[in-house]
Amino acid sequence: MLNTLFLKVGQRGQTGEPLAGLAELGLRERQTARNQDLMREGDRSASVTLLTNGLAARYRLLSSGRRQITTLLVPGDFLDLSSLLVRGRDFGVVSLSPCRIVTFEHDQLRKLCESSISATMLLWQETVVEAAIQREWLVSMGRRTAKGQMAHLICELRVRLAAVGRGENASFHLPLTQTELADVVGLSPVHVNRILKELRRDGLVAWSNYVIRILDWERLAEIGEFNAAYLTAGPVEASANGASAKTPDNAQQAAGR
Repeated sequence: MLNTLFLKVGQRGQTGEPLAGLAELGLRERQTARNQDLMREGDRSASVTLLTNGLAARYRLLSSGRRQITTLLVPGDFLDLSSLLVRGRDFGVVSLSPCRIVTFEHDQLRKLCESSISATMLLWQETVVEAAIQREWLVSMGRRTAKGQMAHLICELRVRLAAVGRGENASFHLPLTQTELADVVGLSPVHVNRILKELRRDGLVAWSNYVIRILDWERLAEIGEFNAAYLTAGPVEASANGASAKTPDNAQQAAGR
């Protein structure tokens, strides 16, 4: 149940051994359907939840009912690690595909952290990477072109999913409708449709039946100004699909599988 978390930690050049104690915390596992609220804004919790399979998203709803997806969550991601310190959630979490999740009680997780500084540091690194992803999304929405924003998002998801063994040969499954994708990038579905057509026309990606295949990593990364250093322990020059791009070695090796 914890393999994806260990894979992700390993891709950052670290061992997940300090987190092995999580398996002894009496994990509770459950499966959920697509479009199911896993958590609601304002809820208080006594546990932390880990996504082990599927795709989910943190989101905020405006009074008008309009939704902004603030984070896409892939296997190996904690849905609400911050709840260990802040009980009231300022976000909701929805499943974007059938998902499998496991939960850990706060008290048990605190005991693990108290007994292992290494485990504490690895969990702290999770929050650091989460914050880095949020900063990149903010830059995308504020300063990148719509095409650059979409290119960056595709590159990011490719690296994150490859790191946990989801995807091969520069392809990955992304079960998002164009309306859901519009909620991610903060654009209209019509604008999203136009950008995707442009990326396909330029020979950068193929997108069919919720599967994205990157045809030209170097050009896509250049358009999105993508550097995967924020997703890992540090930047190393490497290549994807035989093309040079500024991505960390571990993440890029996974992306090139």
